[in-house]
Amino acid sequence: MKQSLPYDTYAVSLLFDESASVAIAGAVQALARETGNDRLTAPAVPPHITLGMFHAGADTADALAAEFSRFAQAAGRAWDVAFRGVGSFGDKVLFLAPDMAAASSARLLELNERLHDLLLPSFAPGANRDYLPQHWTAHVTLAAGLTPAQHEKGKAAVSSPTDGGNPLIVLPSSARVVAVTLARCHPYEEVARVSLPSDPLSPERRHANMAAIHSTGGRLETQLRSQLFRFGFRFRKNDRRLAGSPDIVFPHCRAVVFVNGCFWHAHGWKSADSAIVTPVRDEPIFYVRRCDKFRMPTTNTAFWQAKFERNRARDKRDIAALLAQGWRVGVLWECTIMGKHRAQNIRAAAEKISLWLEEGQDEPFKEF
Repeated sequence: MKQSLPYDTYAVSLLFDESASVAIAGAVQALARETGNDRLTAPAVPPHITLGMFHAGADTADALAAEFSRFAQAAGRAWDVAFRGVGSFGDKVLFLAPDMAAASSARLLELNERLHDLLLPSFAPGANRDYLPQHWTAHVTLAAGLTPAQHEKGKAAVSSPTDGGNPLIVLPSSARVVAVTLARCHPYEEVARVSLPSDPLSPERRHANMAAIHSTGGRLETQLRSQLFRFGFRFRKNDRRLAGSPDIVFPHCRAVVFVNGCFWHAHGWKSADSAIVTPVRDEPIFYVRRCDKFRMPTTNTAFWQAKFERNRARDKRDIAALLAQGWRVGVLWECTIMGKHRAQNIRAAAEKISLWLEEGQDEPFKEF
């Protein structure tokens, strides 16, 4: 007998305008008839692009809904997504693929990144982590669970004329994204929906909206702070008066600690170029701790390289500014406290930070 899991899987997705939704839903039905695979026709799931999937238990579902609301309210305005044709995941799934070379698709990447930046500290990723930014491929599923023969039939039915085919099933070339939803996956149940306003928003205003979405302390940070508090330290959290809004500020020690996620801060990527010049002493300070958690995304590589370059430049600028103002700066990397023995790792990290706070006055910069 299959045991029930202690959590549900939830998806955050983008929905389309009515005309595009009707066209895509019709294509799904036509593909089911053509292939004999009706797996996607039974559930009442509207056509969508999933941005992320997360696990939440009965005790954390409300918190997930609240964080989703924060994300959705800052998600910006409705916009058009262009499609480039049909893609495949192996020979099991057919999907309608956004044109990621189009300028409008940068919004998809931005939303996917911001969503995970907000939720990952507190909620585990679902769906085999396929929706994490480093793995994600934006798509609208048209058919799933196909056999090789069904896949061949379906692919032939939707191939565009530019692929050398004469499609039986015509797909829309674009769709307008008009809403963002939170839904329980198995069985499908929409939990919340937020419509995106249709009036235009400047790129500058949209960027400001998305930049306002930040995690305010996930479980790892909270556990670390609790441990430091038990050790007798008092601190401020996310002090926006200081460069980089450090995660933990110890005013009496004139020290700050950043808790850095390995992916978002590109831990280990081009580490030899990560020198941070400090006015405290002549030689540069380097990130020296290595990491095997970071992997450069294999899709949209140019976008991610530029993103990581900006993140790294910002980190260096913020740390240099703090050092110049006489603050000691510590960086705790996520990889040092993750793993099977998380509680022990967090305590060990707190002990190292404690020692540095009390006895490390001659170390203006420290990695943990």
